[in-house]
Amino acid sequence: MGVECETNGGPPGVAAKTVSGPGWAEVAVPASSGNLGAGFDALGLALELRNTYRFEPSSHDHIEASGKFAEFVPRDVRRNLAFRAFRSLAPTAAGPYRLHARRIIPAQGGLGSSASAIVGGLVAATLAFDLEVPQDELLRRAAELEGHADNVAPALLGGMVITVPDGPDLPWLRLEFPAAVGIVLVVPGYRVPTHRARQVLPEQVPRADAVANLARAALMAGAVSHGRFDLFREAMTDRLHQPYRSALNPALEPCMAAALDAGAYGVALSGSGPTVIAFGPRDRNLSVASSMSDACLDSGHSCETYVVGAAAEGAYPTEAWRTRTRQADL
Repeated sequence: MGVECETNGGPPGVAAKTVSGPGWAEVAVPASSGNLGAGFDALGLALELRNTYRFEPSSHDHIEASGKFAEFVPRDVRRNLAFRAFRSLAPTAAGPYRLHARRIIPAQGGLGSSASAIVGGLVAATLAFDLEVPQDELLRRAAELEGHADNVAPALLGGMVITVPDGPDLPWLRLEFPAAVGIVLVVPGYRVPTHRARQVLPEQVPRADAVANLARAALMAGAVSHGRFDLFREAMTDRLHQPYRSALNPALEPCMAAALDAGAYGVALSGSGPTVIAFGPRDRNLSVASSMSDACLDSGHSCETYVVGAAAEGAYPTEAWRTRTRQADL
């Protein structure tokens, strides 16, 4: 059963019209890794590890959760990022909603769990109410809610995305990430709050460090575009954030060394940590994962290890939503 209501002018950037739609939505949104070494606050990669967000009309606003990390889903609709994002686009007359979030992206792991929630809420609203929101506007809204764009951009768009954080219109460029590259994630058992990881960064950095990172971030984009995996190690070398965050991430340096010794192309801290992400030949995935896991354990920290692929597609409606909407149209 669909819904029909007035937008009352609609949120800025959204086509103002009478809204009709299925009234519910379910979307799958990928995890993401920000920075990729030298690309601090500018580079992000979507990863094939997805949370799902299902919004349905209900008698009252409330939130349910399932999945491995369900305990980390805020039940307060005022604090839940997916719910807040959904409401920011939903027509004022839409009525109460239930959100069911299935969370499998680790919390506070540097894998874009908050970005996934924000993008999930925004995209769900466009599907539920047939809203015509330009892609650039969705990205701008997501970045505004998140505070930065390097995770929300790949969560929305898929692939590897370059964003210009201080650009007036948030310029971005999406690159296809090579399918031949294997990706290993090691998530240590400790957590690194993003605000704490920001606090340890200096207000100013030496010019030589800034230049070094500029060159390597550009090299990373070129290496991905041209399949020059041999350049990943150099391109992912960072001097702007990882050295300052290493004290908060005691497993970082042992895991990085182990990954490279096992044949990885390159390795870096994922976002602000604690996850460490390594790229390498697919046939070396298990060897790299085992070596990194052993290094983390040897440093005194438990961990979980994931072998994933890059997500070529960003947030998308689930097959359940597609099927039900197709049936409703018959």
